[in-house]
Amino acid sequence: MRVGGKIINSGGSMMGVVFLIILGYSIKEISALRDSSCPRICQPNAYGDPVCGSDGIIYSNICEMKKKTCGKGVSLSSDPGLCQRSSGSRCDHKCGSEKDPVCGTDGRTYLNRCMLQVEICRLGIALSHLGPCNNISAHRENCPVDCRQAPLDGPICGSDGNVYKSTCQMKLLTCGQGVVKTNKKYCQTTRHCRESCWRNARPACGSDGKIYTNVCKMKSKNCGKHVFEVPMAYCVAQERTTSSSSCPMDCEDEVEKPTCGSDGYIYKSECELKMLNCGNIRRVAKVDFEKCKNRLNKCLNLKCSEDLDPVCGTDAKTYQNQCLLSRATCFKGIQFAHLGNCTELKEEAPCPGYCDELLDEEPVCGSDGNVYRSSCHLKKETCGQLVIEVPPQHCRTTALCNEDCSEDRNFVCGSDNKIYRNECEMKRDNCGKHVFVVPMKRCISGFLFKGCQKICPTYYDPVCGTDNMTYSNTCFLEIENCRSRSLVTMKNMGTCSEPVNEIPKNYLY
Repeated sequence: MRVGGKIINSGGSMMGVVFLIILGYSIKEISALRDSSCPRICQPNAYGDPVCGSDGIIYSNICEMKKKTCGKGVSLSSDPGLCQRSSGSRCDHKCGSEKDPVCGTDGRTYLNRCMLQVEICRLGIALSHLGPCNNISAHRENCPVDCRQAPLDGPICGSDGNVYKSTCQMKLLTCGQGVVKTNKKYCQTTRHCRESCWRNARPACGSDGKIYTNVCKMKSKNCGKHVFEVPMAYCVAQERTTSSSSCPMDCEDEVEKPTCGSDGYIYKSECELKMLNCGNIRRVAKVDFEKCKNRLNKCLNLKCSEDLDPVCGTDAKTYQNQCLLSRATCFKGIQFAHLGNCTELKEEAPCPGYCDELLDEEPVCGSDGNVYRSSCHLKKETCGQLVIEVPPQHCRTTALCNEDCSEDRNFVCGSDNKIYRNECEMKRDNCGKHVFVVPMKRCISGFLFKGCQKICPTYYDPVCGTDNMTYSNTCFLEIENCRSRSLVTMKNMGTCSEPVNEIPKNYLY
């Protein structure tokens, strides 16, 4: 540990803590020094959504928070309201300039998620959808009739969560829904498209029967396709080499006898050890079980529920839920392959060449993250990719299809120009469609208001009038201005008791 320019090896001992206290460090500062795992570089697009730190500041992601607060003892805020203006937050932020546009419910396009989070803090608005706002009414979209001559600029990740072959196809298939192009990281089969892969040589077998240098290469080379890792035995069998017998195809008939591998993992049997390490350049052998005792104790402490939401592991085994897969990851390094039950690696049934458009079928969520018009369309459009139907909550436009929405009256205006009781009902009633929240004025533009009466948004962005009264936002001030026949105007931003300078808004338009 470096303290005051000197390196002190406290070794985690009580003696080291006492020594630091003698030097005048508080327990809180010592804890910060201990807990500071400081990342030096945060890769763009790799660390998730903006976060609120325990210091009340908004950071673009958790990596940036750790990097910028290294050694200061700042952690994720346990109070979700800490970064809200209504709770007294100053809405300070440390956002990057990465261009990753998102649309707010105020109808404005923000530079990135972090910039939007600042306005969420200030005004209490919300995320409408990923990608830029399409301020042209969805009903008036210019939709292509045919895409045969259009450039193949895909794969494209749409704001509805689906992947399309081109921009033209996206517009053709979602005509009238206001779907726009978004960053590839937001769709399941495109999030690894531009990933920089390390040159680690751990061969991986893809569900397409090909062997790749590693899993990262497999995903980046199959941008827009549903290709996942399976046991190496499958690829070896496909190649029909003389060494195929050295890779067990499965270990179903083997007697379960926990085996410790030289890689530190615990396998159900020696057969499973060979099957999961087949093709690995670094040879893994059976060793004395005593060397795996620590891992055994650690993994057994992971308690899981009996919830049924199946996922498939890279060992081609179906796990009842994500937690049970995480336990398998702990024991033997199994990774997530795809949502839903594991499928046979060879599709036996022929792919449908035609789907009856007249059948009124429910939209389905595929294990590739895309939503399809029906089960038939899923099989037809993903022929050969081993995509299966999974529970609707795993896809963006079907997530709330079966939701039991509350009866709270938080009225919202949908992009279909209809008013809904709340956002949940809007999403549920438009199962499979890309319908999002837009400013209420779009839905009420058809109404005529007489005199000074009008409907104002409920967000809190106080302004002080020249009558020394504080108004919730400029809309309410405008009503008073109308009533007083222009006698009351804006004096300053903020409340009358605490005037503030206008905070620069972080939107593109």
